[in-house]
Amino acid sequence: MNIKHQILNAINYNKLSLKNEGERFWYNYKIRITKLFWSRNLYDGYLIEVYDKHSGIHLNTVKF
Repeated sequence: MNIKHQILNAINYNKLSLKNEGERFWYNYKIRITKLFWSRNLYDGYLIEVYDKHSGIHLNTVKF
């Protein structure tokens, strides 16, 4: 199972909340959640960037 599927499954089963934006640690990953806006106040989803917890290497980007 790749990282994108882990993140999407965790969101679907409420194990990862998107309400708290910013950086945090989640299992062996450091994630950064950013709310995306298309224009003014038109909500367009979330950008989730996934990094390795120890080395800080960028592993994946998920748009949801």
